Amino acid sequence: MVSGMRRRRSLIALLAAALLLVPLPACSGGGASGDSVSEPATDGGATFSEAADAAAPTVAEPSIIRSGAISIEVTDPAESAGAARKIAESMGGYVESETVDRSGESRGAYLTVRVPADRIDEAFSKLGELGRVTSRSSSADDVTTAHADLKARVTALETSVARLADLMSGAASTSELLEAEAALSERQQELDGLRAQLKVLENQVDLATIQVSLETKNALPGGGPSTFWQGLLTGLDSLAAAASGSLVVLGILLPWLVVAALVALVVVLIVRAVRRHRRQRPAQGGPPEGVAADGRSGPPPAPGDPLAGVAADGRTGRPPAPGPTEAAARVPADTGPGSAAP
Repeated sequence: MVSGMRRRRSLIALLAAALLLVPLPACSGGGASGDSVSEPATDGGATFSEAADAAAPTVAEPSIIRSGAISIEVTDPAESAGAARKIAESMGGYVESETVDRSGESRGAYLTVRVPADRIDEAFSKLGELGRVTSRSSSADDVTTAHADLKARVTALETSVARLADLMSGAASTSELLEAEAALSERQQELDGLRAQLKVLENQVDLATIQVSLETKNALPGGGPSTFWQGLLTGLDSLAAAASGSLVVLGILLPWLVVAALVALVVVLIVRAVRRHRRQRPAQGGPPEGVAADGRSGPPPAPGDPLAGVAADGRTGRPPAPGPTEAAARVPADTGPGSAAP
């Protein structure tokens, strides 16, 4: 009996000793691997997830991105753009971008205004006083979940970066230092990216965006200048454009005009040479057959032609008819009333 009880006690003592010795190899193995930083990194990963769970808020504040657009008909777009800038600055906002178009058919100014989100309705009212509102729209986008998630990730990464910095300061070997430094650089880069995303998101939540269009009403049905001076400037612009276009056309046609002038000059010279040659041939060889001495051409007169006796100077070869005086001189002296006719 006694020996059996002793055996049982010995067996229980051995079992207890075995249970106590089981964790020792794991602990001794962890101490032997002094050049590895895997255990601290695992611990840091666990800390990262725990910090993320702890940083997640139970009830997050609503995060809403508000935006809108408004179109206003004004008399002077440039002047109205300056007034819109003053409205945004007076409300604690600013003009993110501005474009003023003074050329073409569509004359106007286009602005991107940022104002506090809780004053967007007030901004719409003040901007509407610049002229006649032709259109207006607004929208709201709920980003509460994305905002809370980014904040939790940033908080967790900040905790992880701080833990890795502590491990670097207490590194016992070069390998531990290099591994901790690589992990810290990776975590720090990720943290910077998340911080930038969070900053942009919070800026969109805090400041609403309004697209403002300031345009003038055109007097012409098809669009165009709306005032006399704009019409005058448009006319001057069109005149300058026409002059420029004419110069371009002249520059294109100038080489062709030079070639045409040279061809015309050659043709004129050839024609003059031919005429001069024709004039010199009759002077050298006498009048051709059938051409009179006075230069008149025609066939020779036929026999019995009354003009056959016409001289070269135009006078006939027959004697002229006697005049009254010559006829009286030829009358015989004995001719009288009593004389008989021969």
